[in-house]
Amino acid sequence: MLACGRCGRSNDDDARFCQACGAPLRTEAPQQERKLISVLFVDIVGSTARADHEDPEDVRDRLALFYDTFRIQTERFGGTVEKFIGDAGVAVFGAPLAHGDDAERAVRCGLATVAAVAELDDERPGLDLRSVGPSAPGRPSCPSGPNTNAAKRSRPATS
Repeated sequence: MLACGRCGRSNDDDARFCQACGAPLRTEAPQQERKLISVLFVDIVGSTARADHEDPEDVRDRLALFYDTFRIQTERFGGTVEKFIGDAGVAVFGAPLAHGDDAERAVRCGLATVAAVAELDDERPGLDLRSVGPSAPGRPSCPSGPNTNAAKRSRPATS
């Protein structure tokens, strides 16, 4: 016998709704899905040290240009911006919608972001938005945990 959580009445084992009050008797937990995704991390080289000597509004304006560029490129390649952390952007490819080539999309997005940032530098002397990316440990990962941390540490040493 199944007891109703709302009114307490006992119901037949095969009942889906309470025979007294009509409340659902069983609520199934939502199915969780595990997906393989790719995470892209793009960072502005030397931005933190430079920000220590600049006006906060100038830093904000410079980072806004990077954020816009990163978001445009991420969406262009079918990714989702997960977050911005200071002078870095994190994007996820493969969630919520997976494609068969999410890892390639992430790499292409990273390369396109680096190129777009270099183009911004050329257009605006003194902007100095040198970026480094893409960075990936070579395997699908999730937006948090050891794989993402490994990706951050494995970025190429360029500057």
